[in-house]
Amino acid sequence: MLISALIIWFIAFTLFFIVYFKNKEKIPEALTISLEQLIMILPRLPFSLLAAGFITVLLPDKLISSWIGSDTGFIGVLIASIIGAFVPSGPIVAFPVAIALYKLGAGYPQLVAFLTGWSSFQITRMLMWEVPFLGWSFAYKRVIISLPLPFVAGGISMLLTFIYF
Repeated sequence: MLISALIIWFIAFTLFFIVYFKNKEKIPEALTISLEQLIMILPRLPFSLLAAGFITVLLPDKLISSWIGSDTGFIGVLIASIIGAFVPSGPIVAFPVAIALYKLGAGYPQLVAFLTGWSSFQITRMLMWEVPFLGWSFAYKRVIISLPLPFVAGGISMLLTFIYF
């Protein structure tokens, strides 16, 4: 966690210096946009972390590890992808849920498939945005084309897990 935070801070400061040396007058605009994002996200974050904590307590760890544990293979990847598709939220909730699933015994490949399924097949996003604005034809084609993605991502994660762990 500390390393990822340091990497994010490094990237932020690097981008700040790039903007500073390239176009100083854009810094107030960039800081204003950053503050607007902080104001939008900050009130949601404690509730999403609270929900993830409750999920960790409410779901039995034996159930999670038996369904989407590291030894469940591609069946666990399929189940995790389906679960991810039904998480009705943005990243503020999906990532704390992924952390809760990890603490309950979900495997790395299954978590990758969960997040890939969430980002590719989120049912609420499809019904609220894609279908009304782009139509069923587009939504159907996008889902069909995206079907292999969680399996490809989970398979690559299984391979990397096997090699490095």
